[in-house]
Amino acid sequence: MNCLKVFRPIMTKMNSPYVLKIHQILSQRIDDLKIQVKGLKKTLDENTYRQHPLVKFAYRVRKAVEEIIPENPDRPDYRLTGELKKYRRYKQGLQRYRLFFCFSNQPRIILYLYLNDERHLRKEGGRNDPYEVFKKFIGQGVFSHDPENQKIQEWIHEWGKPG
Repeated sequence: MNCLKVFRPIMTKMNSPYVLKIHQILSQRIDDLKIQVKGLKKTLDENTYRQHPLVKFAYRVRKAVEEIIPENPDRPDYRLTGELKKYRRYKQGLQRYRLFFCFSNQPRIILYLYLNDERHLRKEGGRNDPYEVFKKFIGQGVFSHDPENQKIQEWIHEWGKPG
């Protein structure tokens, strides 16, 4: 599989010290979220739209991806333990949602991987808990933090090529 199809660049207005890439699974989740938000914009008045929980959630996710996480992707409160220790997760303001990612300082890349949906809300010990779902994806080889991983190596190689 061509790694460029697995990860797509994030177009941001912010100047990030990292190249930001998004996995196709998360990309689809965000595209679905955008469609829902656009539907709300068409049907709600401006004030109700701005106060809608889904709109606020979408804003928090975008801000986390484009601004907050790139400031310091290795913040202690993002770190995971155990079998997920090579990954990070963002949860501030997302309630029962978790945004999983990994990063490298050489080259400076953040790979955004997974954001759970309403069917997989945080519930410790639950089989649909986002941490359990993310572990399953890792076990299936969907995601990798390993810089030696072939998909990541292909992407790094493509990333280094001139436009």
